[in-house]
This record gives sequence, structure tokens and C-alpha cells, in this order.
Amino acid sequence: MGDKGMKRLEQLWQTFLSVVKILLQSKWRTHLPSSFSNPEELLILANGPSLSRTVQEAPDFIKGKTLLAVNFCVTSPMFEQLRPEIYLIADPLFWIVPEKRVQLFQTLAEKTAWPMNLFIPARALKNKEWQPMLAGNRNICLCIYNTTPIEGVQGFCNWVFGKGWGVPRPHNVLIPSIAIGLRLPFKKIYLAGADHSWLPEITVTDDNVVLMHQKHFYDRDKSQAATVTQENLHSARLYTILYHMYVAFKSYFVLEAYARRLGKEVINVTPGSYIDAFKRMKL
Repeated sequence: MGDKGMKRLEQLWQTFLSVVKILLQSKWRTHLPSSFSNPEELLILANGPSLSRTVQEAPDFIKGKTLLAVNFCVTSPMFEQLRPEIYLIADPLFWIVPEKRVQLFQTLAEKTAWPMNLFIPARALKNKEWQPMLAGNRNICLCIYNTTPIEGVQGFCNWVFGKGWGVPRPHNVLIPSIAIGLRLPFKKIYLAGADHSWLPEITVTDDNVVLMHQKHFYDRDKSQAATVTQENLHSARLYTILYHMYVAFKSYFVLEAYARRLGKEVINVTPGSYIDAFKRMKL
């Protein structure tokens, strides 16, 4: 059997495994918001260090678009400045590390003074501690999404993504953000702050400790190289970090194919971004 035959068999096996995951993990019905200030254009504000520059230098580009912010954006003054209509949380450590959870949800409850749709992974419903923190803020509308990892034949993946039963392997918050954006009415989805320039930031000490300097726009001058914490709270090895990067960058090509099937565009406006799957545009 040739390489093409082996690849086809692998895709069929991945498709079968994805079906099993959907049956075991996914919620069948998830609510989607339908009203946006601009239903044609979505700008996803990823947390990469270049986002500050984009916001400062391209205010006219940002103005008038529906905005989607992610994870710890709320801790920055930019959150109240830009007033995103959509907010998405994906980091599993929010549900594992109490300090992160309290910081995020209390700040969201305190700062959100406008109507906002908050997307939370379905798995988070098992944790009840964060829900009372948001209960007092009627501006926040809760939306649940499935993080079930989907792989396999592209046509099958497209169908599952459209149903909302899963997303491409969600190893960072940008992947589910794009996937959900494509389920909403937007024809064009722009990516800002999607630097993904992690490779030069990885080092290994003489004691075999793997460090990675993960820079965000909100902590650019304060962040330091540190170990990468996994869901089991152990520090990740180099092969694990590189594998997760591989999965993430591959997932963008799956999303690009899905967008083309829908007749939509995902456009990367991030200067110096390492993502090579989407059309680029300079601001």
C-alpha cells in the first residue's frame, strides 16, 4: 500500500475515533448568538505582543468591526477601551488552578458594562465555582461550546464543525475562536495579535528544564521564561511542547479548508505572525 493509501486509512481511523469522542464528550445542542453590530466582519483579538501595536496604529481598521477577545484580555485596560461583543475562554488551567479562575471571572464580572457573549467550554459546566461570580452581571450572556478534538476526513470535519460538536485539536484559544467565528454569520474573520512566535522563545537549561517565554500584549514588560504547565500540572518536556505546536499549526490548515468550503475568508493581519495557513494583509 502506498503513502496515499496509508494516509487515507489514517484519516478514516481518525474519523472513527472522532465519532466516538463526539458520542462520549459533546453536548448535542449549543446556543449561538445571532445579533452583532457588524454581522459581516469579525476581528479576533488574540493576546500576542503585537496586539498593542495594532490597536495603536490601526484604530480605523478596528472601528466598526465586531470584536472577539480571549482569555486574560480582561485584565488589560484594552478590554474596556475596545468593549468586545464576544469573549472566549479556552485555557484548561482556568478550571484547574483556583487563583486563575477567580482572577478571570471576578474581573469579567466587575468590568463588563455592555452586552457581551461569553463562550465557555462545555467541560467547564462540571465546575460550579465560577458560575456565582458571573451571576450578578446581566450584561454577560453565557454560551457553551464543545472542545471535543475532531480529526479525520475533511468533509466529515466540516460537517461536525458546522454542527458545533467539536473543533480542530484545540491546543490554544485561537483555534476554537476561529471555529466559532466561522459558525457565526461573519463573511470575513481577521486575526490580530496572532504572533505565535514561540520557537525562538524556547530554551533548555543544563538541568534539562524546558523554559518558554510566552509573551502577551498585557504582560510584555513583566513576563519571564518559565516552564509550560500541562493539565496534570506537571512541566512539559520539549517534545510535548513541539508536538502541541505542530498540532496547532496543522489545525489552522483544517480551518482554512473549512472557511473555503463556507465561502468565507480568514485573514491574518498580525505583523510577523508564524501562522502560514491564512491569507495575509498589511494594515
